[in-house]
Amino acid sequence: MGHQGLEQHRRILGILFIVINGLSVLIAVGVMLSFGVMGGMLPSAKPEERALIVAVGMGAGGCLALLGLPGVITGFGLLNRKAWSRTLTLVLGILAIPNVPLGTALGAYALWFYLQPGSDQVFDT
Repeated sequence: MGHQGLEQHRRILGILFIVINGLSVLIAVGVMLSFGVMGGMLPSAKPEERALIVAVGMGAGGCLALLGLPGVITGFGLLNRKAWSRTLTLVLGILAIPNVPLGTALGAYALWFYLQPGSDQVFDT
């Protein structure tokens, strides 16, 4: 595969990392907002029960956001040809494989990209 083809695959991989992991971040925000609203709308609940509901939502949403943000950052690194994104893409791609179906596809595509001869030449040093 030529250099131009690898450049295109690097860009596609970057966009996919941003979109797929961006969905995780959006879901995280939705979880936090949902639990925050639920905690505020339960008139029969005691204040400590409401606080617990909000805390659980913030914790769950925060964990989801922490899982998605590195992938978004990696995607921008890929789009900007940053050398550090090469290693992160490989690590996050492998970690994404058990996340069926989108993570599996993303991980397989990342591994395929890095097995191509010359894939290391599409990054700035």
